[in-house]
Amino acid sequence: MQPKVLLAGGDFRPRALILAQLQEEGYEVTATETWEEAELLLRKRAVRPDAVVFDVEGEGQPEAALATLARLVAPARGVILTSSSGVAAEDAARLGFERVLARPYSVGEVAKAVAAVLRGKP
Repeated sequence: MQPKVLLAGGDFRPRALILAQLQEEGYEVTATETWEEAELLLRKRAVRPDAVVFDVEGEGQPEAALATLARLVAPARGVILTSSSGVAAEDAARLGFERVLARPYSVGEVAKAVAAVLRGKP
């Protein structure tokens, strides 16, 4: 059975590149354009991901979105993508998200972080 990954938010091009890489590595990926779409899928249990990649770039209220994500999915299963400004990165760390990648990051780094989540490694 393929591991399931939820890929949420961010700009189209980076999301498309990450989606393609994760699919190439054999993951079943559900991608959403917005956090709101991802949140709805999680609340309705329409997806039950083994890992969540959430790009907070462009999110109007990143702190609130991260807090909600932490309630819906164990932070150990999250990979948070953020800008280099660090505000969302600090919020993510405070909420227990261990894997936070600040721009600039590569698609390969995101894929490695997802693999680490799925192996249960820090």
